[in-house]
Amino acid sequence: MKFPILKSILSSLAKLNPLRAVLWSRFWLTNRWRQRTTIDYVLLTLSADMPTIAEPRDWIRKRVLGPPPLSLTELDRMLERIGNDPRPKGVILNLRALAMPLAGLQTLRNSLSCLQAKGKKIICFAQSYSNGLYYLASIADEIILQPGGELETIGLRAEATFLKDALDTVGVALDSIAISPYKAAFDQFSRSEISPEGQAQLDWLLDSQFDMLLHTIADGRKMSHEAVRAMIDHAPYLDEEALAAGYVDAVETEEALHRRLASKHILPLHAADKKLLKIWRKSSDKYVALINISGLMVQGESGSPPIELPVPFVGGQRAGDLTVVQHVRRLMQDNQAAAVILYINSGGGSAIAAEAMTSALAELAQDRPLVAFMDRIAASGGYYVATPAQWIVAQPATITGSIGVISAKAVTTGLFGKLRVNRREFTRGTNAALMSDHAPFSDAQRARMFKTIDHIYQQFIGHVARSRKLSIEQVDAVGGGRVWTGTQALANGLVNELGDLRTALQKARELANLPDHAPLVLVGGKGKPLPAKLAEQANPATIWQYLHENVQLVSSGTPLMMMDLDINI
Repeated sequence: MKFPILKSILSSLAKLNPLRAVLWSRFWLTNRWRQRTTIDYVLLTLSADMPTIAEPRDWIRKRVLGPPPLSLTELDRMLERIGNDPRPKGVILNLRALAMPLAGLQTLRNSLSCLQAKGKKIICFAQSYSNGLYYLASIADEIILQPGGELETIGLRAEATFLKDALDTVGVALDSIAISPYKAAFDQFSRSEISPEGQAQLDWLLDSQFDMLLHTIADGRKMSHEAVRAMIDHAPYLDEEALAAGYVDAVETEEALHRRLASKHILPLHAADKKLLKIWRKSSDKYVALINISGLMVQGESGSPPIELPVPFVGGQRAGDLTVVQHVRRLMQDNQAAAVILYINSGGGSAIAAEAMTSALAELAQDRPLVAFMDRIAASGGYYVATPAQWIVAQPATITGSIGVISAKAVTTGLFGKLRVNRREFTRGTNAALMSDHAPFSDAQRARMFKTIDHIYQQFIGHVARSRKLSIEQVDAVGGGRVWTGTQALANGLVNELGDLRTALQKARELANLPDHAPLVLVGGKGKPLPAKLAEQANPATIWQYLHENVQLVSSGTPLMMMDLDINI
């Protein structure tokens, strides 16, 4: 053998584990072959939104929608490989119509920061730069703008739309009861204009996120906060204006990038994946499990619409209590799952479903460490399910809080009247028509419904008080439906730490005394029904059935832990 060091290593390994020796030799030989390829830069073309964790798709959805998009977690692993490979000088980010919430951009920026810490350069190229793209690009060693493009860092904008008057024209109304005016999930359907509390809430959310933009861009571009504020206030800028002001480092075409970087070996991500050195990962008999709670919380099973539906509240993913609880019970029987991360990307939903998930998670948390990671949104029911966790991690821009309860029902008598449809209702019992769409709540019914909502709210803030070691009064002061960014939630004692999924994983390993190489494993699959203490997934629903089921949930009058998912900043 020509490599005596390798021979010595293999001999030692073979004595301990022959199979491991074979695997290690294959790994070593593969990397030796890959080292023959020259790589100067890896080109990452990023477009549209990128989910934080990989989206599972069955073969039907793959045939209809194609393969799932690259997730931020998968990209982070690829950046780790680039950072550990001595050949690449860095990465080129081609930012084509990348549209992500600020919390998602923070996750991506954290991954790039880790790459930069390993001595790799980051080059950003875009046809134009919006607020979000420039926020991301501010970490780069060079920001390059395409000729004719613009720097559009014009600041943040929030819009609140109110449909009460429009619904009145067709004879439909939404009768809602909330724990406080801050619990504004249905204001857009039940009000003609924004409430003072709703306006105050949007103002403090905008203030927090705008402050994040100023500080991050200032730190990345080595500018003062005043200079960044001036840049925003005088935007947009034409290409040469942005270059003259020092907001971008070059105005170049995409074709000229290789000349500017003096490089002929720029590999796109899919090609680099086959050429980059593999990372030898140590084995571990223990792992960290990840439970995913994403979308509208419902009673029943989790699911996704056959296609993405741009309908507020009801058009996206849903997290069913049957599915989540069965995942928790399966983990309680798995001693190799030494710790659990609860991944939350939900604005809540059914209060009953949230309670079912939370009670199962509380049982799990007595047996092993539970860490909650709040991604883009973890509000109302999305915050409720985090209360059993020993540690809560949120991104600075995570939308969270909304600790409160609301109920609503649609009233359609006017619609049927306009259609010349005559309906008569026959009841036995004073409150038999409590949830009927025939008429709004009576005063007595409204008082009874508020009593139910208040009871659930007291249970909610009790969970939070015990979890966060706060008094009921302290929780109520930041609760009542108030929505916060992750930064504000940290200041209010609602989360323990700001960071990304990597931060949550490090904490879970620490609490479980696991080594740094203990893997993170997503809990999925159908599984078999298990009894309490320790459901089969439904067949894919049609689009209309899926929407009908979700609309029934939010308009049936049942208590909801839900926030307005249509806050767009």
